[in-house]
Amino acid sequence: MYNEIRVFVENKSGKLAKVAGALGDAGIDIINLELADEGQFGVFKLLTADPEKAKQALSDAGMTVAFNKVAVIEIADQPGGLVKLAKALENEGMSVQDAYGCILDRGKRAIFVIKGENLEAIESAAKGAGLKALDSLQ
Repeated sequence: MYNEIRVFVENKSGKLAKVAGALGDAGIDIINLELADEGQFGVFKLLTADPEKAKQALSDAGMTVAFNKVAVIEIADQPGGLVKLAKALENEGMSVQDAYGCILDRGKRAIFVIKGENLEAIESAAKGAGLKALDSLQ
């Protein structure tokens, strides 16, 4: 399991710059960033190689930050690379409700990030399919 960082912000101009600036000033590279619009407020979902340092940098910048446990599964970065994981989850009767992915090494490695109630079962299904569940993005 991995700590995804969630930053809760009011939906106003300049919030993305504040998040990016705080992480950049702390020397933290953003692996993936998503923004969920919830009307007046928004939630940034971030993956970094050092979640603890990122959380501290964002907290020090006055932002409301929390960890959210997710399963991070390494998949091949190629057409159909997600199929093996999708079929493993289907075979175990699991459905995906919140997920996203990003490329780590173009043409070689990607990750698929899954939020779920039973992360251990998701990781177990992935491992059963010969995939790797990551607990570090270093």
